[in-house]
Amino acid sequence: MISGKCFPTRLPVKWYTKDPIGKHPDLPGITGMRVIIVIDKKYSFLEKFIAKLFKAPNELERPLDDMNSLFWELMDGSRTFDDICNIMDNTFHERIAPVSERLNSSLINLINLNLAIIINKKF
Repeated sequence: MISGKCFPTRLPVKWYTKDPIGKHPDLPGITGMRVIIVIDKKYSFLEKFIAKLFKAPNELERPLDDMNSLFWELMDGSRTFDDICNIMDNTFHERIAPVSERLNSSLINLINLNLAIIINKKF
């Protein structure tokens, strides 16, 4: 379980927002838009040849749902995990209950995908 005093922080990856997604808190830096993370594909020599042959894209776009989009925007390194949990709970109420377990799981997935880290001091 992740400590409530740590600061979840997104890593410097390409991402953008698109289309309004739903309700969101009125906080600086929060858009209420769907977040789409862009991941560069890394091919081996043979995969690169096959990708070029079939004109495969070099980037993968990963759209997030409304809760993970807000979570992504909140993970700017200035809010603790507890702060983010409170904001998410006040925004989504029963939809996200139990909030700390769900956000813990989402954060672990983002860390495993090398999209986020946990830091101990405010960024």
